[in-house]
This record gives sequence, structure tokens and C-alpha cells, in this order.
Amino acid sequence: MKIQSIFNRVLLVFFFNLIFLLYPKLSNAQSESGVYLEGGGAVPYYSLNYFREIFSAEKTKVYARVGGSIWESGVAFPVGVSMLFGTGNHHPIITLGATPLSEGFRFWKREDADILLDLVIGMEYRYQPIAKSFFVNIGLFPYLRLDPTVDKISEKETAFHFRLGVGVGWFF
Repeated sequence: MKIQSIFNRVLLVFFFNLIFLLYPKLSNAQSESGVYLEGGGAVPYYSLNYFREIFSAEKTKVYARVGGSIWESGVAFPVGVSMLFGTGNHHPIITLGATPLSEGFRFWKREDADILLDLVIGMEYRYQPIAKSFFVNIGLFPYLRLDPTVDKISEKETAFHFRLGVGVGWFF
């Protein structure tokens, strides 16, 4: 029963983030959305992500993201916000995210699954030719893995870990 409660909470957070992504952006500029495939980064293996621009200034853009990943023994749903700086082809990016994941999720035996939460801070570099829809990212993603339970968040064996992330994406 505990796993079902945690799973319901994760789904609730996921759907609230979808509403946030579909809400019109705060600036008057034309909306920019896109998709990208990321290896590592906010998730342990890979993820397919949708992002949408929610704020735009002269040298700063803010994007919200939501994604998903399924591998042999687990699932993950990264959500977060990325802040892109600069103009031209080269951009530093800071990403703040949360990734609910399960490394032992089984539809047929949910009580054996363990839901975890990675809190991620990404420091990335993006190459994007001006006025092109294609881009490439590379970055370092320190993360803190938490083990939430129904009553509290377990801090047992909590420590910072690092992942390298590489991504390729397109605006549409």
C-alpha cells in the first residue's frame, strides 16, 4: 500500500508539471517548444524530453521540461527548469530538476518496487547555430538521491553523486 501512495504522489507531481508546461509563457515573444534525447544527465540512462520556453529576456531564457525513461528494470520521469544564458551559438545552462524513479518497478509486483527521488543540479554547455532548430548539450549533473517513504524522507546513505549528460534536440 505504501508504494501505491508514493506512486500516486509522483503521478500528481507529473501532471501538475504538465499543466505548468501547457500554460502560456510570460513573455510576449513567440512560443518555442522542442524535444531532445538525453543520455545520462537528469536520469541514470537516457530520457526523451519535451521542453517549453516560459520566460525570455535579451540574454536569458528559461525553459520548463518534462520527460520519461524506461529501461529493463526501471522507469524515471525528469521534471525541471533550465536557465540558458548568452547570445550567439554558445550558451551556458543551469538546470534544476527532480527525477522520481524506480529501479525495480514491476507492474505485476509493485510491493517489491522502490521509488526514489533524485534532486539534480545541471551545469551544461549548449552549442546551437543561430536561427537553427538543432542543438547539442553536454554537462555535469550532480544529484542527491533520496528515498521517500510514506511518512518521511529517508536520509540513510544520502550523498552527492555525479552523472555526465549528453543531449541532442530540436525546436519546433
